[in-house]
Amino acid sequence: MGKDASSVSFPVDTVFEIFETLLKYTMSKITITAFIALSLITVFVKAKEINQHIDINNRNVISVVENGIKNDGTPINTELNELVRSSYGKTLFFPAGVYNLSEPMVLPFDYTKNVNIIFDKNATIRSDKHLEALLKIGFSEMSTPDRSYRRFSYIEGGLFDCSNADNGIIVNGLKQLVSLKSISLFKGRHTHISVKVTDDFKGTGSSDTKIDNITIQGISSNEEVCGIFIDKECHDIKISNTFIYGTKYGIVTKSGGHILNNIHILSQVTTGGTNLGEKNFLNTEGIRIETDDFYILHEIYFDTVDKCIVIAGDKSPVLVIDKNIYYSYLDNFGDAFISRNGTSAKQFQAKISNSIFHIRKKGYRIFDIDPLTISNDINNNLTFINNTIRNAHFLNPFDGSLSQKIRGKYSDVLVSTGQKTDNNKWYVLGSLLPSPYRNSLRLDLSHDHAIELEISYNEGKAGLLRSNITDSEKKFPFTLGYVIKDNYCVLLLKSEPQSAFSPFISDLTGLGAFMATPSKDRYYHLSDYQIEGKPKLLFINNDKE
Repeated sequence: MGKDASSVSFPVDTVFEIFETLLKYTMSKITITAFIALSLITVFVKAKEINQHIDINNRNVISVVENGIKNDGTPINTELNELVRSSYGKTLFFPAGVYNLSEPMVLPFDYTKNVNIIFDKNATIRSDKHLEALLKIGFSEMSTPDRSYRRFSYIEGGLFDCSNADNGIIVNGLKQLVSLKSISLFKGRHTHISVKVTDDFKGTGSSDTKIDNITIQGISSNEEVCGIFIDKECHDIKISNTFIYGTKYGIVTKSGGHILNNIHILSQVTTGGTNLGEKNFLNTEGIRIETDDFYILHEIYFDTVDKCIVIAGDKSPVLVIDKNIYYSYLDNFGDAFISRNGTSAKQFQAKISNSIFHIRKKGYRIFDIDPLTISNDINNNLTFINNTIRNAHFLNPFDGSLSQKIRGKYSDVLVSTGQKTDNNKWYVLGSLLPSPYRNSLRLDLSHDHAIELEISYNEGKAGLLRSNITDSEKKFPFTLGYVIKDNYCVLLLKSEPQSAFSPFISDLTGLGAFMATPSKDRYYHLSDYQIEGKPKLLFINNDKE
């Protein structure tokens, strides 16, 4: 007779083995199920993200390929602009492929008829014909029922081959709130992005164009190629996270109120572009300003650009410049950071802070401007605070950044401690800017020897008004002299042989017209300032102990 099932017994080890096997099997099933569920969720989320990005299932998003537009590189005629005119208030999506335009694609001005564009990242827009532009935004339907009604017009993605176009993209500056994002424009021989006005009717003067995450590759920085051009009456543009290279002019603007952030401007020659060898990139300009307006330039990297910021003519902009970088990958290259064309001494404002200057050419200037612009600056319009200069010995000895006024300092140690002087040689203490006001300076030659001087220098004439030797228990002979050079008064010192001193000069009145020598790691001689004539004597001290 069989045993009752309830009375069947198993060894304890066997029970645990069976339980462990069942547990592993159950957990394996759970793990597989969870993995499948997680994968499905991930796919769903990704699909939802894609749908949110281009709304492919939205009736307001139109695939151009599904509406007869070819993306195989064969010519596209009027059918694309016909599709635009039938898609007002909607978004056109361009899948990957090559779109060969026979005429510019034109989007409407009227905000109520906005047509947004989304290009696949691998969608190339080009033309076999010479065109004014590949894309024109705001150049049809040139009226709007309510001028106070403004909505963003979005253009995103795509690769714009500008080799046969005068402009890659033209934005009508009268149409506000156009957003250009994540676009690459390349092979341009003229202008890649142009924001300009038309004469159809008067706008507000504020474009408010947003340019973000753009890459611009010109054909060569030796050719007349522009990255971004901004016309008059196109104010308040924001440019960010943008890389411009291979252009002679990075950004040219005839209007203001712009905020520029995180932009890299690089001189380069690309395939097919002009290469001038040792003369490469001369007269390249990073940002050219042709108006009296205000600008914020934040985190701009000027990479091997001859003139970083150019102010046209006698314009008087307001520049707030913070966390910029100047660098050259070429030896013996670079002219100036801020340059104003001509000899205008008209005041303008430039506040430079927290920036890095890596200089690789002797005679480089941070301020290539008329020295009267600095000496007549009684309102502290120009400042140069908390910046780093690498290879300071390459800096032009008459550069405005050496002025105590601009640096917000009233004293300078002119050379590091302990360096010896040579016999019967003149050493440069620094220079004076021309000024209608007298300079009250204190020159500390050592711990216990100083002289106070009142010096006038204006209109090419210098003179000692008063002198007073202080703390003179340990006297030694020295002579002060000067030379007028390029509208500056160079102050000189000559002392007894093998004297050890550390000149320390202070501005007692706060005029700030004194300019220190470029570097504190050595003494400067007449040859460093390209002085050949004999110095004129200013003060002689023959007293000894």
